[in-house]
Amino acid sequence: MAAALVKGTRRLEKAVGMVANGEDDAIHQVRVSCRRLRSDLKLFRKLLAGDWANGLRADLQALAQACGEARDLEVIAALVKEHTSSEDDEEHVDTILTTLTLDLDRAAARSAEVVLGESTTDLLTTLEAIATAPDLKPKASKPCSEVLPQLLQSATAQFEQDANKLKPWTPDDDWHEVRLLAKRVRYAADTTAAVLGEEAKATAAHAATYQELLGRHQDHCAAADALQNMALHAAAEDDPELSFTLGRLTERHRAARKPLREQFLSLYHRP
Repeated sequence: MAAALVKGTRRLEKAVGMVANGEDDAIHQVRVSCRRLRSDLKLFRKLLAGDWANGLRADLQALAQACGEARDLEVIAALVKEHTSSEDDEEHVDTILTTLTLDLDRAAARSAEVVLGESTTDLLTTLEAIATAPDLKPKASKPCSEVLPQLLQSATAQFEQDANKLKPWTPDDDWHEVRLLAKRVRYAADTTAAVLGEEAKATAAHAATYQELLGRHQDHCAAADALQNMALHAAAEDDPELSFTLGRLTERHRAARKPLREQFLSLYHRP
């Protein structure tokens, strides 16, 4: 476990350095690093003594959320570009993309301020101190080959429980929750693969496939929600033509959910 925390801490430190250097994709890498560390802390929670991990997970979540808006806007802008057509008013599309880009620039600046701020420095210092010698329960002294399969099975069982409930008409939020659980299984399998070998690697590969499909689904959900809000704002500003274009784009992204849901269900329930 200590090795996983050290690796995760190094990954987060590197991502923060990328933000400091103004590198591409840096904010996203901070977000991913936080999520992987939170996943590892949850995976090993039954081995941890005390409640120190809860505070760390909360701090990591706050940092990830501070990076979320910028990443979401980046994805939404890319999807709008990808899914516009010659039928859409070019001027309206330019207006939409300009608005998204300006919002993205402001969100990225806010994210960078948090990532490079004192709270993140304190978090990294805490992680450095804890990662090398975490406070563990006696159970943690058992052989990895005995403990890790149980931990991975716990993550897999939660994913399967929720995935089995999904139907084509299930609300977006439920699909999003299964995506998060698939990601948790993938991270857990990656973390345990050094000990559990090919079986864990296969589990990670399956989870990555599910995560990718459900990630695309979530991107379309986020794009539809953002465009719908923009359409409501355009209508309030007495710009019905822009609102109409935004409405068409919104429905296009909502329609994109259906084949992704069908693809996931077909793949998940394949014998």
